[in-house]
Amino acid sequence: MNTIRKFAATACAAAFALAVTGPARAEPSDNDRFIDAMQLYHDCHYSAAYGRLARLADGGHTEAARIALLMVRLAPQLYRNEWSATPHQIHHWIEIARIDQEFFVADSGD
Repeated sequence: MNTIRKFAATACAAAFALAVTGPARAEPSDNDRFIDAMQLYHDCHYSAAYGRLARLADGGHTEAARIALLMVRLAPQLYRNEWSATPHQIHHWIEIARIDQEFFVADSGD
């Protein structure tokens, strides 16, 4: 009988905790974060999109690295803005994105 009471007390405590805090929510995946970043980009919120893409690229997301590199490279021409990335980030993103480094450092012709 004592075991049943302990089980019931534990079950009640768990139900109360769930009612107070709500169900556990899974962290968004990198793919979800990438989709959110691209939605910001498509909505012309380029700075916010770049920030999210840069964080994903830092974490190893291939597509985010490619787009972040292009945004850094073409920011003045396309966005009339400049975004910064450290030399370490640039090198890391180039490796992740598998982009020829010559493309990234080549003169844009302007």
